Amino acid sequence: MLPLRVELMAEQMPARMEIFSGWKEIANYLGKGVRTVQRYERDMHLPIHRPAGKAHGAVVATKGELDEWVNTSPVRKELKPTRWYAERSNRLGANFLQVDSEIALTFARMALETSNRDKKDRTALTAHKAYDTIVRLRKGIHLSDAEREKLDANLRRLKIELQKLGQSLS
Repeated sequence: MLPLRVELMAEQMPARMEIFSGWKEIANYLGKGVRTVQRYERDMHLPIHRPAGKAHGAVVATKGELDEWVNTSPVRKELKPTRWYAERSNRLGANFLQVDSEIALTFARMALETSNRDKKDRTALTAHKAYDTIVRLRKGIHLSDAEREKLDANLRRLKIELQKLGQSLS
């Protein structure tokens, strides 16, 4: 037996009106998942009716209302990276270059301080690879004047230390 409100809704609707009962039927009709359809109701005002008048519980929707909602909802444009994403990505890149330059300096200093030839060669090579990577990656990253000055100072120190270690730089 249906609640009185549902019976009244059904009596007021034309006989040919198709009604979907439950999230699964509504989601199947729209070709989406249940959670997506629930999000549509919450964020985009998908026309859902709650026969018991409660905030949660059973739901119904009419084909006509769903069709109208789909046809009148704004179409989402092609996804483009937002400015926020580009700025965050650039900021992460700038931070990476700075940290990597400091790590490379640490490796170069370790190489200069050790008497173990094998360790000296390995740490010098690691510092050299970091130097090459920083120089290559910085071309695609916008740096503020302060960031550029700090990174350039680290790269100059690193270059000097690598030359002391006999590493030829390009």
